[in-house]
Amino acid sequence: MHIFLVRLLRWLGFTITGLVSLFMIGQIILRIRGRLDPKPMPPRFAFYLNSAFRRRLFGSLEQIVERAGVTPGMRVLEIGPGPGHFTTLLARRVAEQGKQGSVTCVELQPEMIARLRQQLHREQVNNVEIVQGDAQQLPLLSASFDMVFLATVIGEVPDMPALFSECARVLKPGGTLAVTEQLCDPDFRLPKTPRKLAINVGLQDMGYRGTSWWSYTASYHKLVA
Repeated sequence: MHIFLVRLLRWLGFTITGLVSLFMIGQIILRIRGRLDPKPMPPRFAFYLNSAFRRRLFGSLEQIVERAGVTPGMRVLEIGPGPGHFTTLLARRVAEQGKQGSVTCVELQPEMIARLRQQLHREQVNNVEIVQGDAQQLPLLSASFDMVFLATVIGEVPDMPALFSECARVLKPGGTLAVTEQLCDPDFRLPKTPRKLAINVGLQDMGYRGTSWWSYTASYHKLVA
């Protein structure tokens, strides 16, 4: 019996080690591929964005929206909303206290837009505008938004400097760019990356909340001229 238990434990140890190794190898491959060929998350993986396991490890939607500083009455631009796991909460937050806040979503992929529309219809949210477009060249007027909200998006955009330039352009003076990054995302970027990109387009670094190597939300302020 003792020998059987030893062999069983040894087998379990090898199995767990093998699974962890495969996971790590897969993560490395995904991250290298993401750096070489940045692109949006395919719709078939959309379920992962809204998983309860991810929220437990990296922070709830409410925590992330709170860190970003979203308040009632804001006009918020959400770039790359995917199926809308943040959108409903953003829309309800800006409409609290009887305020007339709104959310505009810019999404590149038609299938993601269809899922987003279904989500908003199901949740009976009516203060969201959806625009199909490229984050590198936003089809929006300058100085139109109080906040630009980016959650696990920047690494998916091939031209990140163009993305940050567009974010700065559409922000109102005094507005905020909020960037959330999480280690679980294959395109994860440490705080130094968005900080450099934001400063290069004239935004003021306001620091970040969270843990730099795990899950954080960084804020950048557009100065009033």
